[in-house]
Amino acid sequence: MPETYRLCDKKNTALTALIKRVALAKRVAVVTGAGISVNCGIPDFRSSEGIFQQIQAAHGDTLASGRDLFDASVVFRSAATADIFYRWMTHLRRKCAEAQPGVVHRFIRQLADRGTLLRSYTQNIDGLERKAGLTVWDPYAPKSSDDHVPWQSAQSVPLHGSMDRLTCHLCSSSLHFPEHSRGAIVAGDECPDCRLRSDARQADGRRSLPTGKLRPTVVLYEEPHPHCEDIAKIIAHDTRALGSRRAPPASTLHGSSRVTKPREPQNVIMVFGTTLKVPGCRQLVRQLANASPASTITVFINNEPVCGKSWDGIVDYQVIGDVDAWCLRIQRQWSMQPKITRWAKTRKTTTPEVRAPTQKKPQRMTANKENADTAPAAASSNEKCQTSSRKRKCLDVCDDGLLPTRRSVRIAERESLDLYRQSSPHAIYICI
Repeated sequence: MPETYRLCDKKNTALTALIKRVALAKRVAVVTGAGISVNCGIPDFRSSEGIFQQIQAAHGDTLASGRDLFDASVVFRSAATADIFYRWMTHLRRKCAEAQPGVVHRFIRQLADRGTLLRSYTQNIDGLERKAGLTVWDPYAPKSSDDHVPWQSAQSVPLHGSMDRLTCHLCSSSLHFPEHSRGAIVAGDECPDCRLRSDARQADGRRSLPTGKLRPTVVLYEEPHPHCEDIAKIIAHDTRALGSRRAPPASTLHGSSRVTKPREPQNVIMVFGTTLKVPGCRQLVRQLANASPASTITVFINNEPVCGKSWDGIVDYQVIGDVDAWCLRIQRQWSMQPKITRWAKTRKTTTPEVRAPTQKKPQRMTANKENADTAPAAASSNEKCQTSSRKRKCLDVCDDGLLPTRRSVRIAERESLDLYRQSSPHAIYICI
């Protein structure tokens, strides 16, 4: 069973170490569900107050369950159920138009700005990723339009389509889905392209053609995905980017009672706000995790535990808590990284130093000629010692005794140290 932590446990050192590892990741793949948009005002599907329950309460006499409204084998059986579907799609489009990106959407955008986002796969159809500033792959967008983004440069891939466009189920032509239904085309209207072709035939004295109805470009249950081959190509590309194979984990985040630090930045797969009940999403997470090297970790974040023993070897860590709070803790860790990075670089750049002699340090008030005589010997005996780039305080000792001045000296290279010795032969460097 994956290692499970609760985000509210701020004293958990293993959880803190995991957050640091995720913040230092060099490549991140993200899989999101409806849970990341709940705080934006868009209800999820499966909760007690979700869309399925709302549909069941409003149309229980027509539909056996709320899920049936998103089942292609049920919803288009009769004109009544199809009409309910079109009205709910227009209502959802209005809710999506009013919503604004949340913490997780901005977090994913920040990953992209930092250059660590490999890809964001979303099951959501609300289009908030585009509002957050991510480039979204839209297979329905014409190549001549500004919305067309090649999959190679797309930062976000909607797995189940989006509410941004309408398509005709008969001629497959697509139109922009207006954000407001007043005085505009809505779901369930006749396709204008089909209507033009039918009117042109009738004007020539020929029989009319059937006209299709417009529906959002979303993929329903029990419906073949129209772009499954393209999505499979994207997933295969990202799988190769993460690694060609997955070795058995050499060690976990914490062994026995002590926490170990990663030797290098790792790849991370983060799964947000989903119950992993959709078969396609489960397969996506398994494919990304199984194809990743041993240096890649998979982290699942959700309000309630989902991953059991069946996810052993796939999901490494399960964090129970609010997805927004998790992102905020990662961002807080990022805010500390510039200082940590500068400190690490200065510690890494080491130069030779002359350290204090092992004998008793010279005192300020007792410096005399004897101390001045022993100073050159002490400096030469410690010539090969290592130094860091931290500031050193220098005490100059001359024949007349200890000078009353004290100044800070930063030495970057051996050459500058030698030059300083030539100009001031009686110098003792003491690490403070």
